[in-house]
Amino acid sequence: MSHAVSPEELHATARPYGDTPFLLYVGGNGTVRVNHVSTTFAGNSGQVLVTGFGRGVAKALAPDLTLSLLWQPHAENGFSLIADGTGTIEQVDGTETLVLTVSGAVLHRPAPSDGEGSC
Repeated sequence: MSHAVSPEELHATARPYGDTPFLLYVGGNGTVRVNHVSTTFAGNSGQVLVTGFGRGVAKALAPDLTLSLLWQPHAENGFSLIADGTGTIEQVDGTETLVLTVSGAVLHRPAPSDGEGSC
């Protein structure tokens, strides 16, 4: 089950999930990498400022590299929040920051096992 979240709605939607999602990307050797990161939002612009990422992110970063942020659900059968986009590394207030421009986001959870409630 998925519900689309526009990039402009992401900030408000992510607020209850906290500011420490997981960053997922494909590393230089083709394997999926996961980092636990800290985030802030640049208003409702659809940009997420990410800090605390590993050195591998900078090495893997390319103009077409898709990155994903994953916020875990807080309850069993709750929705995860997943945001996809592309990023650049910039200095923001003296800190190396991944500026992620979100192209799309969803609230997602598996469909109920009884098959009811599909979207």
